Amino acid sequence: MPFPASQEQIILALIVIVPLLLIFSFLLISEEAFEAIGFRFHQAVLMTVGALVGSFINIPLIPLDGAVIAVNVGGCIIPLFITLELAVRRRVNRYHALAAIAAVSLITFAFATPVPGVGITMPFYIAPLAGAGAGLLLARGCGTAPMLAYAGGTVGTLMGADIFNLANPAVLASLTAVAGTTLSIGGAGIFDGIFITGILAVALAAYFGRRIRKMKIACPQDSETESG
Repeated sequence: MPFPASQEQIILALIVIVPLLLIFSFLLISEEAFEAIGFRFHQAVLMTVGALVGSFINIPLIPLDGAVIAVNVGGCIIPLFITLELAVRRRVNRYHALAAIAAVSLITFAFATPVPGVGITMPFYIAPLAGAGAGLLLARGCGTAPMLAYAGGTVGTLMGADIFNLANPAVLASLTAVAGTTLSIGGAGIFDGIFITGILAVALAAYFGRRIRKMKIACPQDSETESG
């Protein structure tokens, strides 16, 4: 019997279906990551959708000569809100969270490269690995490692890669040399660096944290909250 679809129709279907499957899979991973840091299912879905939609929204913050510094909703405001929520509700030790943010800030600042006409670039794996490593070390592999990894990975990258560089007058001048430039803190379009950093850092910390706990008899820090 002849195949019901032509080769061109099959190729067209794959072009449409494969990206949709990849996006759906990433949404599931993102939702699970937000659940891993203490959000309920509906909250995790809301944070995921909010981060994705917000990645298209830049809020102008500081006007410059022919340029503007803005903050991205999905890549800056939402990660800051989530990290603040974790700290206020004491889901993580605040001092540990600050230590994770400071460590990742220094690492990402060292690897970030300002590129005129492009923005601030950095190898994609640096921030997630730094965030996951800081979370695992500070939590000693216990249950709060993913939360610390998220706080360090997102806010630390915002501080080290974006804010520290933009605070340098020479770097700022080179990045705003082209008229009409918008420097978006935390923004790089859909699936921007900060959003992906948070998800990957949480996933890495959760995976290796489970492996570490399997080698321990008990984990004294494993509880729903940490005092601090």
